[in-house]
Amino acid sequence: MAAAGSAAALAIGFIGGKAAEATGRNPGAAGPVLTIAVLGMALAEAIAIYALVLAFVK
Repeated sequence: MAAAGSAAALAIGFIGGKAAEATGRNPGAAGPVLTIAVLGMALAEAIAIYALVLAFVK
């Protein structure tokens, strides 16, 4: 559980940082970058939710 939670937190931080970097490099692409970043963060957070469900089931 702890490994999945920390991996998800690191992934979300990495995605957010790279999205901010991409927006800084090309402000005109902020909309598509935001969309892809939010989708990536949601998928990374899903890993932590799956781990939480497995922890409660077992």
